[in-house]
Amino acid sequence: MSVGSTELLRTRRPSKRSVLLVLGAVCVIVFVAGMAAAWHNRHHTLCKDGKPPTAQEAGILGQTVYRCHNGQMVTTS
Repeated sequence: MSVGSTELLRTRRPSKRSVLLVLGAVCVIVFVAGMAAAWHNRHHTLCKDGKPPTAQEAGILGQTVYRCHNGQMVTTS
């Protein structure tokens, strides 16, 4: 590499518009991926009987404890 080419590499920066477009595209991709993951797992429940939990309690160290219809306690982190 010559001295002139290193100066060219040093002075080239992406425009603010292109940076914002890339950032916006990444946000949209992550949002759509989250929606797809939620839609894919919409029929998966915490309780074995397939019903939603009846109660939610705070556990220790940031965990959440769910109480099911059949008395089962399910802990998530």
